Parts: sequence; C-alpha cells; structure tokens
Amino acid sequence: MQLREKLSNLHLKEEKIKPDTNGAVVKTNANAEKTDEEEKEDRAAQSLLNKLIRSNLVDNTNQVEVLQRDPNSPLYSVKSFEELRLKPQLLQGVYAMGFNRPSKIQENALPLMLAEPPQNLIAQSQSGTGKTAAFVLAMLSQVEPANKYPQCLCLSPTYELALQTGKVIEQMGKFYPELKLAYAVRGNKLERGQKISEQIVIGTPGTVLDWCSKLKFIDPKKIKVFVLDEADV
Repeated sequence: MQLREKLSNLHLKEEKIKPDTNGAVVKTNANAEKTDEEEKEDRAAQSLLNKLIRSNLVDNTNQVEVLQRDPNSPLYSVKSFEELRLKPQLLQGVYAMGFNRPSKIQENALPLMLAEPPQNLIAQSQSGTGKTAAFVLAMLSQVEPANKYPQCLCLSPTYELALQTGKVIEQMGKFYPELKLAYAVRGNKLERGQKISEQIVIGTPGTVLDWCSKLKFIDPKKIKVFVLDEADV
C-alpha cells in the first residue's frame, strides 16, 4: 500500500447505534472489525503524517542558528563546558569521564537546564548522544551540599536503568564528595520514620511513590530538579 493511500485512509471513527438483545440502545464502532495489522498501519501512517507536519514548521535553519548564538534566546547553545560556568569539581568530573566538548543535545539543552530562573525542558535525542550526562550535570549543578535532604529526584522506568543512571551520577560527581546519592529501588529497605540525608534520589515509580507519600522519606516541596527519564516509556 502506498503512503498516499495510507494517509487517505485516516479518518474519524464513525459511531453507529443499534439495539442489543434486550432492546437497549448501544453505540458501536464502525471500525471495530479492523484487524490488528490495519490498526498498526493506521498508527504508522498517522505518526509519519505528524512528522511531515512538524518538519514543515521549521522553514529557516539560518534563523535557528542566529537564535542559538543569542544568550537571551531559549535556543541558545554552547560550544564548550567552560561556557556553562560550572563548579570546578563538576568540570573536573566531566573531563574525567572523557567529555571534551558538549554533544549536540548537550550544547542545546544544558543552557536551559542551568538557567536562572530554572526552565522546564523536554529533550528528545537518539540513544548514546549524551542525554543522561546532560540531566545528571543539571542535577549536580543545582544541589546545595550543605542541605542534607533530597533536592533532586530522577524517576527511571526500570530498576536496571536507575542503577545505570546512578553510575553516571557517581562518576560525574566523584570530585564532589559532599554530594550523596540514594537509590529508591526494590531491595533498598529503610525503616519508617528514617530521615534521608542524600541530596539526590534516583528510583523507580513504585518505590519513589512510597518514599514520597506513604513513608514520607522525601518532601516533594523541597525538590529543585525533577527528571522524568525515558518519558515515552
């Protein structure tokens, strides 16, 4: 089936009314008989259509590049980690991890993540392009080491990803010993009423919810940076 035909097949689902066996009137979907394969094709075509629409919205890349050079623009980007005015111990941690200059996602996202006042941000990029290092650096930069309570919270969809992100935090913050990390994951049992002094918490949804609501280990009002990793999952 050609793309044109797929896109032309996208239409609103019609509702029909028919009586059931007891005489009551019920609504039925005209497309209820669609096969799973047809539904997948429809979703794929809709996704492609959305991408085509979005790509047509950006009509001038030169203008984008101008905005990236303007420090007052939300699209401002940096070409070196020194431009971000990081704390020396964080800059040391960045270079120790082998980062010489920001990746594309980092050079665009970090100025927003480190802005004052703080900015909300949704970032999308392929695996291996440096998203984790970007939001880890943002968390480490916003923490006040003197305050011994959770200030940054990172929510990961799986136990394994939480541990993986935790390793990045430990590596990047190894020259910043005042900063501590706690894992809100299965198997990490804490006593009710216990206070958490770690400034950064990374965990999975169920355990984090317990720590915030049921056990009161985390005061959400004191969280300065919240990261929802792999938001599409």
